[in-house]
Amino acid sequence: MSRLIILGCGGHGRVIADMAERVGVYTSIVFLDNDPDAGDRVGGMKILGPFSELESIASREDHCVVGIGDNQLRSKLTAVVESLHVPLVTIIDPSASVSDGSVLGAGTVVMPRAVVNTGSVVGRGCIINTASSVDHDCRISEFVHISPGANIGGDVRIGECSWIGIGSSVRHGISIGRGAMIGAGASVVACVDDGVTVVGVPAKPMV
Repeated sequence: MSRLIILGCGGHGRVIADMAERVGVYTSIVFLDNDPDAGDRVGGMKILGPFSELESIASREDHCVVGIGDNQLRSKLTAVVESLHVPLVTIIDPSASVSDGSVLGAGTVVMPRAVVNTGSVVGRGCIINTASSVDHDCRISEFVHISPGANIGGDVRIGECSWIGIGSSVRHGISIGRGAMIGAGASVVACVDDGVTVVGVPAKPMV
């Protein structure tokens, strides 16, 4: 059994800690966080210092996950973890449903009651958030955040660092570009280009 180091002790990081406790394979769970007001404990778990302490505290047996919701920052911190050769782990809440026929990249987290169906490939450092669903044969690139309650139809393509808003839906076969943003509650029925934000029902580019 290993110690789990979570980068980030905000809301997302604390949910990951709850999940890791339910999974039950870690001897202990600790945090690193750059917030000077974070203190030395959260939820009874130790905060051992800022992110820069990872190199000095990580042992060969430790595992790490980046508990940051912001896609760009999660990407940057993931690169730091990998440069230090600290193993990045994928954490799946016991209440989630992840098909044996799917593939999850290192550092991805699948939150409570989320679903990833067969044939789907999810890249590194993604968040499949609470009660969201990724249907069959999707391709989710690295550092994508699929927010709580979002539903992704089958055979959807989502580019790197895109954000799929809370309660939104994406029609079967749609492609969403890199760095796109889908507004909360939007219904995406047409493809979305790189860097475009769409909102509404049906979803249209924000003016």
